[in-house]
Order: sequence, then C-alpha cells, then structure tokens
Amino acid sequence: MTDQPTPVPPPLALNADQRKLLAEAAAYLENPSFLVKVANLVGKPAEVVIKSLPDRARVIVADGTSDALKTGLDWAVRSLPPESSDEVCEKTGVRGFLKKHRHTALTALTGAGGGMMGLPGLAVELPTTTMLMLRSIASIAAEHGADLNDPATRLECLAVFSLGSQPLEEMESAYLTTRLSLAMAVRQATHFVAQHTAREISDALAKGTAPVLMRLISAIAARFQIVVTEKVAAQAVPIVGAGLGALVNASFTDHFNRVARYHFSIVEMERRYGRELVQSAYREACQAEQNKRVARQGVKLTSG
Repeated sequence: MTDQPTPVPPPLALNADQRKLLAEAAAYLENPSFLVKVANLVGKPAEVVIKSLPDRARVIVADGTSDALKTGLDWAVRSLPPESSDEVCEKTGVRGFLKKHRHTALTALTGAGGGMMGLPGLAVELPTTTMLMLRSIASIAAEHGADLNDPATRLECLAVFSLGSQPLEEMESAYLTTRLSLAMAVRQATHFVAQHTAREISDALAKGTAPVLMRLISAIAARFQIVVTEKVAAQAVPIVGAGLGALVNASFTDHFNRVARYHFSIVEMERRYGRELVQSAYREACQAEQNKRVARQGVKLTSG
C-alpha cells in the first residue's frame, strides 16, 4: 500500500468584513481629509487656511515637528508601558469608553492652550500632543495584537505619523509606498534600540550621535509636518481661540487614531494571512476607490 500524499490545505481567504475594512482603509489612507475637516471647523476654505500661515511659521513647524518626534521616540523607548490583555479588553468595552478617549480629551486641552498662545506656543504644545497621541496609537496597536515589549512595535507606532498625510506625488498606493520606504529605517533603528539602554538612546538623541535614529526621524518628519502644518495653519486663523484650538487638536488626534486603526488592522491581517495576500487585496481596494473617484468626477463634469 503506497502512502497517500498529505493534502495541501487551501489558502486562507479574506472574508467580506475584512475586504470591507480594506476598502474603508484605502478610501481614507490614500486620500486623507484632515485639512478639509479642520477648514470646516474654522469655517474657512482650505486654501484660505493654508494661506493664513506666515512664511516664517513653516520653519518653526519643521523644527517643531522634528523636536516632537525626537521627544516621542525617546518617550516610546523609555516610558511606553505594555498593556495587559485585561487593559485592552477594558478599553474595548462600554466601561472603558472614557479611558479609551482620554488621549483625545487631553490633546484637546493642549490645543486650547495652543489656540491662545498661537505660533510661539508650538514648541511646548506639539511635543506634548505628540506624546499623548503616541500613547493612544500604542493602545490601538495592542488592541490589534501587537507586542509593545518589542522595540520594532514601539518604533512602528511612531511611524504611524508618516501615514496620515496627502501623498507627495502620484503613486499607486501612498500607504504601501510609505511603509516600504520606511521599512529599512525602522529595522536599522530597531537594531540600534535593542543594543542600547534607554539612557544611551536618550543621550544619542539629545546629541544627534545616532545616525540611524536621526534618519528615521527625518523620514517620518517629512510627511508628519505636512499634517502639522495644516493643524498650525488652522490654529493661526485669526478667529481661532482656545475653543476652536481644542477642536482642531481633537480632530488632529482623531485623524491619527483612525490612521493607526486601519494600519494595525492591516498588519494584523498580514500576520494571519500573509503580507502578499493582504497587500494584493489592498491594492485591489485602492483601484476600486480610484475608479469611484473618477466616476464621481465624471458625474460632476456632466452635471456642470
């Protein structure tokens, strides 16, 4: 009697709910709408919001973004605590609603201060807001099975700040392209972090003596500062005070929370089904979303 070959199990397939999530992710990640959202908050067209930002402010934003990311990386390595499964379950239940949204509430408070202080307050407000958002992003990562004890996960939480801006140029998938472009920088930074103490990392960041960390920060900052510029521009509109400043910052936090939920949902699927299958399905969702946009533009032109 000859041995029968072991049957090969059929490949796993994404279900309808997972494909729906990928479609929602593609619609948001490939065409982030933060500027439109904050323009609506302050009651001004998007182009007016951007023009309200003085030229000198762009230099301040660039420096402030880099400093905020350095602070965020230092804090992620030194202080970001892993969450137990019980804590994650608490946050996903009704009793944990306020706890889950406390980061948005706290960033709203810092935004209120930013609205009152204006551009000079950015150096204080942005690092605080970034750390609060990073803590929220880490909570979302934990909800989706990421191990916060792993330095790579902590750096990936920081890298989420590069995923929420409009693409710098036309490309098939801004989200996947950005992930790919950051992958090497994240790996090199992870290797550095794993071999050094928190104190050594903090000193290296302060002195700028860790090229791999500075490259990662620079890569993230190039995209993060696009959204930071939009936020600061909205808060620079003359009518914006403490109240609207708080709303702008809350919207800023909600935007990156949403980016993080989509990103870590996709990463969770990749762990289960394989990166190739999930990213192929995501590209299909991107193409479908692009076809919808083209169709909508055609309808507008016809009706016009």
